[in-house]
Amino acid sequence: MFKKSILKNFSFFIFFTTFIIIIMCCFVDFKYAMQVIGFAVVFGLINTYTIICVFKNEFFAEKERMEKELKKQVESSTNHLTAILNNMPMMAYVIDADNNFLTGNVEALKFFDIREGGQLNELSSDIFERDTMEQMKEENALIFKTKKTLITDRHVKLRNGRQNWFRIRKVPILNQKDNVEGFVVFGKNIDVERDAKRQRETYISTLSHDLKIPTLAQIRALELLANGNLGNINDEQKEMLNLTLDSCYCMYDMLSTILTTYKYENNDIILNYEKVHMLKLLDEAFAKSVRVMHNKNIKIRVKAKDKFVSLYADKSQMRKAFENLIDFCVSSAYKNTEIICEIGKINNSNSIFISLGFESPYVSSETIQNMFKMYTTSSEKMDKVGSSLNLYLAKQIINAHNGKIVVESKKSNHNHYNIELPCINECKLSAIAC
Repeated sequence: MFKKSILKNFSFFIFFTTFIIIIMCCFVDFKYAMQVIGFAVVFGLINTYTIICVFKNEFFAEKERMEKELKKQVESSTNHLTAILNNMPMMAYVIDADNNFLTGNVEALKFFDIREGGQLNELSSDIFERDTMEQMKEENALIFKTKKTLITDRHVKLRNGRQNWFRIRKVPILNQKDNVEGFVVFGKNIDVERDAKRQRETYISTLSHDLKIPTLAQIRALELLANGNLGNINDEQKEMLNLTLDSCYCMYDMLSTILTTYKYENNDIILNYEKVHMLKLLDEAFAKSVRVMHNKNIKIRVKAKDKFVSLYADKSQMRKAFENLIDFCVSSAYKNTEIICEIGKINNSNSIFISLGFESPYVSSETIQNMFKMYTTSSEKMDKVGSSLNLYLAKQIINAHNGKIVVESKKSNHNHYNIELPCINECKLSAIAC
């Protein structure tokens, strides 16, 4: 708007001067006209100078106003960011490449015992215990090399005696040359989480021990009674004992499944590798479900191109996985049908495959995605308690052996469970065992 007023005044000045010159040239003598023109030029220059001065003052005033507005916006944004950082339930701070502490939120200042407005020059061995400092240096070296964010759970010890478990997220700060010049560090205290985990471990261990021991005692006592070792029993009594024995077996298997699943969840399982003949292992796994197969009149047909297919695996764990899978297949299969088990080596691959095919109701893709998740229940599983946990454990065991499982279901009511496992050469046994 101000520029428009300047142009308007300047245009009026040009028009007025030109008009005066024309009038003077037409009605007044040339000498007098030149005097008037000179006066008009001087007046125009003074007017132009005045306008320029005013424009200059207005320009600087507008510039100052814009700078104040921008500064106000920056301060407002900074206050918002500071409020967010200071109210985060974790510490956040910035250090340079030499571990010099640059700035941090309230939680970080409390952790390092820095008063507000104070600074800490260097995060060194004077602050951290030696082991913690060495871990930090290793992390920094890795980030310098990869230039990627690092996330880890770490026990942090300070020289003042304070120690906590933190979930650390360390983000590199890259300069224009794409080199790491510092780090943004976020640390969340996970002491409560770890305490809860330890309590859960104690609870699960106690529960498993207190339930498994008496259950196992019941099984052994019922076996003695059912086998007639403690005296003759009639057929009705034997049938009742066998039903009770089956219930105890089921209870014992469920307890074992819960305990083993928990160990896989916490990476507490140690696999004991040995050479496993898959046909023999599958025969043992099918034997576990022979009673249910007999009741449903389900037959087993095994197709093996190579009867000596073997791999190196933890035999007891692998048998547990296939027992769980076969048990679910038998429970899902229609009566008076057969389960076709195929086994062989995959061409041009150092792997073997095991396929379990059977007739059962169609399973949607959404159900297939969820069926191996813990605590997932669907209508297909309602008739068998704990089947979801069994399938979850089976998948965890197969994953631990670097294998994979794929489920295919067709609307023609034909389902296939395809398992692929690496077939490890004997020369690699010693390396695996280590």
